[in-house]
Order: sequence, then C-alpha cells, then structure tokens
Amino acid sequence: MKFEVRTFFRFIQLKERQILGIKTLIAILMIGNFLGAVIGFFYYFNVIGLTQYSPILWILIPDCPMAVLFLMGVYTQKENQNFANYNFFVFIQGIRGAILTFLMITSFESIDIEIVVIGHSLLIIQAIFILPLLADMELNKGTIIVIGITLLNDVSDFFGLFGLFYPTLAQLPTIQSMFLFFVVTIFGLDLILILIGIGFTKLMENTGISSNVA
Repeated sequence: MKFEVRTFFRFIQLKERQILGIKTLIAILMIGNFLGAVIGFFYYFNVIGLTQYSPILWILIPDCPMAVLFLMGVYTQKENQNFANYNFFVFIQGIRGAILTFLMITSFESIDIEIVVIGHSLLIIQAIFILPLLADMELNKGTIIVIGITLLNDVSDFFGLFGLFYPTLAQLPTIQSMFLFFVVTIFGLDLILILIGIGFTKLMENTGISSNVA
C-alpha cells in the first residue's frame, strides 16, 4: 500500500510540473476554464436567480464557477513564491463543488448532464493536480481562514447565513428527503479534504517523496 501511495503522488508531482511547463497547454486550460466559469455564472444568474441574494454573499453561492476562476489563478503563479494557502483553498473548493454538483445534478431542470459531468470531472482532475503545490505548507493564519471559509460555505449552503439568504439546497425537493445525507456527506468530504491538504507534506515524507523533485 505504501508503494502504491508513493507511486501515485510521485506521478501527480511529476505531471504537475510537466503541465505547468507547457505554455500552450496552460493557455488552453485558461481559455477552457474561463469559458466554463462564464457558463457557470450564466446558469446561476439565469436559472438559479443569483440576483435575489445579497451581492456580499455571491462568493458563497456559485461554488463551481468561483472555484474555476480561482483555479485560473493557480496557472499564473510564479516559481519560488508561496501561494500554499491559496492553492489549498482552490484544491478544496474545486473538489467540493464538483462532488456537490454530482450529488444534486438531478435536482435541476434544463441541464445537459453529459456536459456537466465532463466539465466537473475536469475540475476534479485539475484540483487533484494542485496537491504537489501544497508541499511544505505550514499551518498559519491563512490556513485557518481557508478552513473557516470552507466550513462557513457549508453552513450557508445548507442552513442559510444570519438570515441574509434562505438555504437554497434545503428547499430543493430532491434534497429535502435526504437532507441529513447531503449535510453529512459534504461536511465529511470537506473535513477529509482539509486533513489531506494540511497533512500532505507529512504524507509525502512518510512515503519517501521529496517536495523538490527534479
């Protein structure tokens, strides 16, 4: 098992460095993610009705479009600069948003399921390849803020936030009957992602992988 984990993370680490070194591929990813974000925001504004909520809370509602925008920032980072907490945030939000979408995809009408599945699968893959960028991340105030925003996002999605907007997910008919399942699943997923992010350096050390792979 230890060998399999080491092999997996070694593969992720090497591929991540190869990907970030290909300018043409980065350009394609930037364009693709930008279009994906635009489509996502269009859906939230025109189908879900984002304008009925306070603009202050918009960052907490369109999870996947926001995650995609932040993901684009990962591809613009320069070497030898510490963006660990930013990457930690994008890693969590990318996987969280995609999994949540998969769980509730049947709750929405007029949605092309095939395109949604492909697009959000690509989001998960890109988020996973962020893991090597979390190497040597230290627990600090920025990390605590990321964790706080993640948990606040969970609370706002399912229970509302200070009465500023109603709990949209709780009002969906297909979720009402399985509300506890969705709450436990998403909160549990976020806790797992948080533990993976803050423990990634230690995990690499235990599997014999250096954070500086040539």
